[in-house]
This record gives sequence, C-alpha cells and structure tokens, in this order.
Amino acid sequence: MRGVPQLSVLRLGPGALGGDPKEPIQTGTTIVTFDLGFENRVVEGGTPLLYAATNESAPALGPFRGTWTPFTGYDKTGVHSPRSPIPGVYASKVRLHDPGLYVVVVVSPDGRSHGVGLTHVYFSDHPQHAVGSKATSVKTPVARTSHQLREICTRRPPDPMHYMALSDALRNGKPTVAVFSTPLLCQSQLCGPVTDEVLLVYEQVGKERANFIHVEEFLPGPNLKPDASKFSPGFVAWGLRTEPWVFVIDKRGVIRARYEGPVTALMVADGLQPLL
Repeated sequence: MRGVPQLSVLRLGPGALGGDPKEPIQTGTTIVTFDLGFENRVVEGGTPLLYAATNESAPALGPFRGTWTPFTGYDKTGVHSPRSPIPGVYASKVRLHDPGLYVVVVVSPDGRSHGVGLTHVYFSDHPQHAVGSKATSVKTPVARTSHQLREICTRRPPDPMHYMALSDALRNGKPTVAVFSTPLLCQSQLCGPVTDEVLLVYEQVGKERANFIHVEEFLPGPNLKPDASKFSPGFVAWGLRTEPWVFVIDKRGVIRARYEGPVTALMVADGLQPLL
C-alpha cells in the first residue's frame, strides 16, 4: 500500500460491505466478486490480483487473479428498470480454508504503481445458505396473466421467471437458478442488472432444461405499489439481509453456487452447466 495510489474496493461478495459477520464468504474454494474505483470512475478490464491475510503483518495468500466480465443484459433485454452505474464485475476464485476476518488487498490490473485497494472481509465455514446445504423450500407467488406478473415483480417490464413456485422447482428433478432481487427498489442498483443477467441464461438454456425463479423482495400487490417495509415470503423464509443474491441449485435441491451482489450471465452459466 505504501507510496502508490489508493483504489476503492467497491464490493467483494458476501460480507464486504462493512465486513458484516452476518454475511460472510464461505471458506474453501469460492468465487468472490468485486469492483474497483479510482478517481471517481470504475476500473474496467485487465487482470487485477487479489491477496488475503489474517492481519496486515501476516504473510499474504495469493495472488488470486480477477477476471472482468461486463453486464450485457440491460441492453439486450429491453428493460426499463433503474440502471446501475456499475458496468461489470471482476470475479476471482479464492482458496481460503480458515474462518475469520481477513485483510484483502487488490492490486490494479495495470500493476501496483497504478493503485492498490484494501478492505476487510469475514470468512466462515458455515455461512447462511452455504454451498453443499439444502435450499430452503418456499411457495413463491406464480403469475398466469400479465397483470399478475405486475403484482409480483418490480422489474419494468416484468420478467417471465415467475411461472413456477420455488418450492415446486426444487422437487421437479431439474436444476434451478434462483435470483432474489427487487429491480425497482434495490439500494445497490444492482438488482436490475443481475436479474437481466439471469434472464439471459434463462433465454439461452430454456425452462425445459432448468428452472429459473425470480424471488421478488417487495411484492407490488393488486395496487401495483410495492411496500419497501414489507418483505416478501421468499425473502423472509431465506432470511436474506441484502440483495441481489443468485443461487444455483442441483436436481436434489442442494446449493452448488452462491453469489451476492454483482454477477454476470457468464458466471451463472458456468455454475449451471455442470448440473444440466
């Protein structure tokens, strides 16, 4: 960090915002996502290097290489929901086997002389909805008409991923991609882009091969006015505190990939492909 420009680590998977121990990253080999900021702009492209250590004077683990993938769903799907200023995301496959609070340092894609960012992140052996655990079954609302879609989806226009309840998807013998988001009311403005990225995979794979379920955080209801103080049954059942989340679940209802915050179609497809 000494003598180089300081980058901002804008987001780094579960647990990054303030290092909240209630939303830790899972230990072992896992995918973490993040963005970098420098001089009021988001850094794009290249290969940043991520390092982790148990404290600022401990030996660093890594480097773990980051791969840039842009958000493309917003332009391809014709959505009118709020657009995020974040153009894409870096993803790194990280291997950390011990739980606890880590110092995480990210070196600029152009090298250390172009900047280094630092953050603190919690890792846990048993985070909520861990990879390898059973997905929570909950009967999410289903839409049969265009008006019913508007009653249960804040995306504009509503997406088609409300054709089946999550509880039914988990027992029909197909893998499932579940996105928990609220495109209209998302605090991070990432719900719209992430929902669209999942929608791209839905359009590519099709519901004949896999289930794609959008669990809305705030249901608009018959008056089409979502109440931001009342969480949907799906969010309550899963106990989620942030959004968006994407879970890739196998045919037996076991979670095989979990992403919080920014995630692209390529990442979702990579998690789903081995399960098809």
